[in-house]
This record gives sequence, C-alpha cells and structure tokens, in this order.
Amino acid sequence: MENSRIPLVSILMTAYNRERFIQEAIESVLVSTFTEFELIIVDDNSQDNTYLIAQKYAREDHRIRLYQNEKNIGQFRNRNKAAELAKGMYLMYADSDDIFFPDA
Repeated sequence: MENSRIPLVSILMTAYNRERFIQEAIESVLVSTFTEFELIIVDDNSQDNTYLIAQKYAREDHRIRLYQNEKNIGQFRNRNKAAELAKGMYLMYADSDDIFFPDA
C-alpha cells in the first residue's frame, strides 16, 4: 500500500548512466534529519545498472518513487517529468551525483 500522506518536499532526482554515483546520492537523502519528503527518481533509460541500484532502495523505503523512461528523453524533459510526478508542496532538484549533508 502506498503512503497516502502528502509530503512537504518532493526531492526530484533524475538519472542517466549514474551507476557509480547514484547509491551515495540516494543514501545521502535518506539519512537526512528532515524526513517529511518523497524522493522521486526518474531514470532516463540508462544503459548501465542505475535503475537496478535505485530499484533496490525503492523496495526498502516507502518514500522513494521510482520511474524509468521507455526511451531517453534528455535532461530537461526528464526534469519536467519528475516535477509533474511530484506531490509535495515544495520541489527540490537533486542531481544523481549530489551528496547532501544530513541537515540539508
């Protein structure tokens, strides 16, 4: 059952071929002292293991919503798609190679 509570912040993470970085990026979001968020990850049809890595985290944490594009649509269209999927009152973009401090 999906969490029906509306998060205050939607963190939007788009990714394309970021298997070397995405695990650390996701983990840095999940250990945040601020917990009222959803993490939306939209994989832009990566050709590496980016989606599989993100899928592992999505299975373990209900705050993660994971999507994969059927074909590569490019960075800006993918960011717009992530924003359209957001439910939060505020949006925050996070690149899939960003690292956040716990109190970010």
